[in-house]
Amino acid sequence: MVTTIQIRSKGTITLPIQLRNKYGLEEGEAFTLIDVGDGSFFLVPRVSKFVHSADKVAKKVKEANVTLEELFDTLDEERITAWNPWRCVGVGT
Repeated sequence: MVTTIQIRSKGTITLPIQLRNKYGLEEGEAFTLIDVGDGSFFLVPRVSKFVHSADKVAKKVKEANVTLEELFDTLDEERITAWNPWRCVGVGT
């Protein structure tokens, strides 16, 4: 698809509705602008570090054949162990 867009008075641009629908883009989404030289650039939807990390975890969980319930149970157990105030040396003795 080739289309023409223009920069508005405050520097805003509007992406055509066809592209927003095709890629599921919504108002407020962030993009990375990559200058490739000669007046050309790429406009790439920015994926948050959280989403990227979550995708990596989901892939590892799937590879390990672990269910979501098992993962949450393990996280709960670890949270209890890690945040138990009685596990500190000298506390409660």
